Amino acid sequence: MAIAFQQRMLAVVGATVREVKLLQFGILKLETIEEQSAIPESNMDRFEFQLAMLQQGAEELEKKIANFSTILQQVKTAAITIWVALIGWVFASKINALTPLGYVIIFGFWFLEATYWRVQFYYMQRAAEVTEFLNDERALDESFNTGSIPKGLVHPLGSLKIFKMPSLGRAMGAPSIYIFYTFLLAVNSVVWLISLKTAL
Repeated sequence: MAIAFQQRMLAVVGATVREVKLLQFGILKLETIEEQSAIPESNMDRFEFQLAMLQQGAEELEKKIANFSTILQQVKTAAITIWVALIGWVFASKINALTPLGYVIIFGFWFLEATYWRVQFYYMQRAAEVTEFLNDERALDESFNTGSIPKGLVHPLGSLKIFKMPSLGRAMGAPSIYIFYTFLLAVNSVVWLISLKTAL
């Protein structure tokens, strides 16, 4: 009976010693982590908030770029629909003088799409800047060490002076825009020549 009691007491003491050692190890580990962290708690809270806003900003940029892609596609669809309707009306009514209106339609939608493309290109630059930051190990290490994210990368996405919208001429010369409307101009010219020969 006494031996069993002593064994139980030893087991309890052993378990208590192990718990104390684990607790001491946990405290030591926590102190080590705190010593290694040079960022104050207030800065960590601000940094975590910036990280959350960075993620939100990246998602917002992705949505804006996708929305503008949809708008640009809709502009192209509207341009070709109205142009085809005009050409069909020219042949149906045999009023060849209306064919040059096709140039007005083409240039009008060309300017419109270039205007939207300029804004989309600005957001694409912003997205590229965020992507470059996230792929730059040195910049990330510096941000985590200092507890700060470079200005302009977090949401809300204010305008940055380093990013400027391209000129309207450059936007009109973008391959995704230039090729489509140049093709329409060529087709409209061919249609006009055919209508003139038919009239003769």
